[in-house]
Amino acid sequence: MSSFAVIIAGLSGAGKTTVADALIAAEGNLEMSRSATTRQRRGDGRDDEYVYLSREEFLTSIEHGDMLEHTDYNGNLYGTRRCELSRILDSGKYPILVLDYNGVRALKERLDYPVYAFYVYTSLEEAERRLAYRDSLTPDSEKKHQVFLSRLAENKRDYLKLHEFPELFDFYTENVTVEECVAELLAALSELKAGREVMTTDEKARITAKFRKEAELKG
Repeated sequence: MSSFAVIIAGLSGAGKTTVADALIAAEGNLEMSRSATTRQRRGDGRDDEYVYLSREEFLTSIEHGDMLEHTDYNGNLYGTRRCELSRILDSGKYPILVLDYNGVRALKERLDYPVYAFYVYTSLEEAERRLAYRDSLTPDSEKKHQVFLSRLAENKRDYLKLHEFPELFDFYTENVTVEECVAELLAALSELKAGREVMTTDEKARITAKFRKEAELKG
């Protein structure tokens, strides 16, 4: 099989990282791409999910064209390096990434092999409920509350924006249960690898129009 990459995108609280992890376990030949970041190690058990760079190293990677996409979050830089994707492909596996739609656009433009982009969604209300439950498991703080509100606002912006480019994603699936969602993604991935379309332009437009209406009703 020739090279390809898989991207999972979705709302905060839609469970996209959980779905990506389950997809890796089910497929067997996928490996999560490590994001490059300038943030400090936290010792929270997730440090191996990142490649740590100094700010100078990160900016040099951008200048040399190795950084395929990047963003600034709370003063720290995060991005996807071409060499990380090459490392995974050279090992005989295929990279899977969790990104936003800007990252999807960048990788589709800059990689010379197929990028299969899946959007995992839920309702804005359900995403808010899941985020609130997640936050309830950690101590209260003003910063935590501000991050929560920021994620809700970002979710709404995403739903208002996605109708402008519905075809950016190859497949949209609702995460009602992780098992059902992963089964749908596995079937879609199989079809895409065979060169077959899995969702029509009209279907994508209807789904993203529904997103926009839901966000507008949210006020």
